[in-house]
Amino acid sequence: MSFIRERRRSVFLLLLPAFLLGTAALTGAASESQGGLVLLSWPREQAFLLAGITLILLAAAILRGLVKSPLRTTLATLLLLPGVLMTWLAATFGLQGNDEWEVKTQAAPGRGDRRLVLVQYNGFDPGRCLYVRQDGPLGERSWQVACAMGEEDGLRDAMWTSPDRVRMTMGGISQDSHEVTIFPGGQPEKVLLYGSLICPGDLRGECQEP
Repeated sequence: MSFIRERRRSVFLLLLPAFLLGTAALTGAASESQGGLVLLSWPREQAFLLAGITLILLAAAILRGLVKSPLRTTLATLLLLPGVLMTWLAATFGLQGNDEWEVKTQAAPGRGDRRLVLVQYNGFDPGRCLYVRQDGPLGERSWQVACAMGEEDGLRDAMWTSPDRVRMTMGGISQDSHEVTIFPGGQPEKVLLYGSLICPGDLRGECQEP
């Protein structure tokens, strides 16, 4: 009886983290990057890795719990193989991903719940991305306002011109500037992606400068 209790206990200890990691993977995968909770940014980015670890834990629970079942090996193998593959791929490409750090953080004038965050990414394609982060009922949310590649002609700087207006300055010879309105909810009127102004939800494609 003590052996059975110990086996049940070990199965529970395997299923509990599997449930928690699986829930985190599903929640992260279902969350939106644009306007999503900052708290869910890591589970969203690592959903593939979390899903792989979940499958490995489920396979271990089956091997531990279904000792006398003829399907024990088959079920465990069906979970273990994709789990190991997903974990290896996520870990391999994750280690080769971008190093990132915040270059600049600036609160909106007169608004303590809203701020600009300029992030530098170094990896395969060095570049910078600009985000607006705003506090909400469920926590801080983040919206991407711009992304540009290149250290010389990319996104050089950004600043608030008013509590709901952002000015972005590009590098290079021309040093173009773009201004974007931030709506009350925190979402930008348009997004500057690699030189093109994209209107969220606008199927026509590029926005026009005001």
